Amino acid sequence: MTKPLNPLLEAQPTTIFTVMSALARQHEAINLGQGFPDTEGPHDMVQKAADALLDGQNQYAPLTGLPELRQAVAESNARFQGLNINPDSEVIVTSGATEALAASLMALLEPGDEVVLIEPLYDTYLPIIRQLGAVPRLVRLQQPDWTLPQDALAKAFSARTKAMVLNSPMNPTGKVFTRDELTFIASLLRHYNAYAVCDEVYEHLTFGAPHISLMTLPDMRERCIRIGSAGKSFSLTGWKVGYITAPAPHAGGIGKGPQTLGFSTAAKRQPAGPGGLR
Repeated sequence: MTKPLNPLLEAQPTTIFTVMSALARQHEAINLGQGFPDTEGPHDMVQKAADALLDGQNQYAPLTGLPELRQAVAESNARFQGLNINPDSEVIVTSGATEALAASLMALLEPGDEVVLIEPLYDTYLPIIRQLGAVPRLVRLQQPDWTLPQDALAKAFSARTKAMVLNSPMNPTGKVFTRDELTFIASLLRHYNAYAVCDEVYEHLTFGAPHISLMTLPDMRERCIRIGSAGKSFSLTGWKVGYITAPAPHAGGIGKGPQTLGFSTAAKRQPAGPGGLR
């Protein structure tokens, strides 16, 4: 008899996205279970990626990403959110936003730390947090308008709270948190000296609602980790290119997460990003 595997991983179900996509193929059904766009991404970006395959540079990319992509991420932060970001010390390119989430939470959490999350939520959050030995504290939005219950959220915070995961624009509800809601969240983070991991992969898919990054609010610049996704922004989900924006004092630690997960993001998936972001 061999020794058992990690019980947390063994007990984790196959992600619902994989299950639903398999069922859609089996029954030749329209797949509403996974984020497959109706159209391909911009042709000029695809062409740039195709050209990059033949440029004779097929070795490892820098651990934190190609400099030109990190520069474009910094410029995008300035253009859309007014954030002044140093591309050399505050941007990390990852193999998709899921790796960005894992690396950020790995850097922040120790066993026993508490993490506040808002339901309904993306199904990757809880497994990562539990695998790190941290404790999730869940608060559910109120239907039918997906209202943030401020009393319940305040009660979820405590002296043991290390971080909050904030997904805005939100998957799966589509909710875009308002400035008033973000201001209330910021007050709790400030009071309990907690961090925020801001999953903002849908920042450009708001259908007219203004997206405000929590990082732009007073005193939030140094306690927020902001995550974006080229796959979501440009309908190129299979490319798996994400990026982290984090304050310099924390980015170094966060950047050590990807080096133990995949070392560096595939070099050929990165050259098209700068043009798209610009």
